[in-house]
Amino acid sequence: MNASEPSRSSEFSETDQSASDLFANDPVFHKELKRTLFEVDVPENGKQAVLDALAQSGFDSSVSEEAAPVSRRAFLKKPGTLVALSTCLLLSAAMTFFWVTRQPAISLAELSPELNLDSRFLSEFDGNFATSLPAQGGWHQKGLINFIGKTYGLTLSKSGVNDAAVRFFRLPSGKKRTVYGALLQLPASRVSPLPELTAFDPGKVEYTQLAKGNFATVKWGEADQVYVCIVFGGARELEALGRALQSAAA
Repeated sequence: MNASEPSRSSEFSETDQSASDLFANDPVFHKELKRTLFEVDVPENGKQAVLDALAQSGFDSSVSEEAAPVSRRAFLKKPGTLVALSTCLLLSAAMTFFWVTRQPAISLAELSPELNLDSRFLSEFDGNFATSLPAQGGWHQKGLINFIGKTYGLTLSKSGVNDAAVRFFRLPSGKKRTVYGALLQLPASRVSPLPELTAFDPGKVEYTQLAKGNFATVKWGEADQVYVCIVFGGARELEALGRALQSAAA
């Protein structure tokens, strides 16, 4: 034996020792060793001694099997899963419909003569809600109030639809005088707070003086609708409209 042999023997021993430590801490090694013990004919005492050693080392001697993935067919055959999935889809669709159709509340104070009520800058009403004239008074009486042109749409929010329907009208008041005004209609669900009046009342009026002229405004609610009547003028014009509506309703 030459002088280099002891060093090789020492190197081999260190490598063998490290490999032994690695296998001793490897759960796969323990599992394979256990399987071999049951397949190879060894004395009963030897087999039990190895199993006891495995138990003392802290490793689980039971063989764990990986859970098989659930197939798509088996998943769809579960009624509870299908019901839960359908419920989630319905709730999602309902929430989407709610957010799309919900309209932001418009302040009642915003419905005033300060709005741009020039028909040249308004488009035709988009029809997103049903329009109707006020049921009370003589708004429906033919020949009393002449509505001019078509129904226009007024957008006050960022909803992308018309918030109010606008009708322009004129009322001949005699002596070659004519009262001009605008009638706004909105769903009550879009207005906050709701007006206190439940019918057109010229005694409950708001007067406004602007650079473009004087205006008189009456706001009221009927059923599920809110109406705003804006008369171009002052008290005299509003009183003329009130007398005409009252006489027609009598």
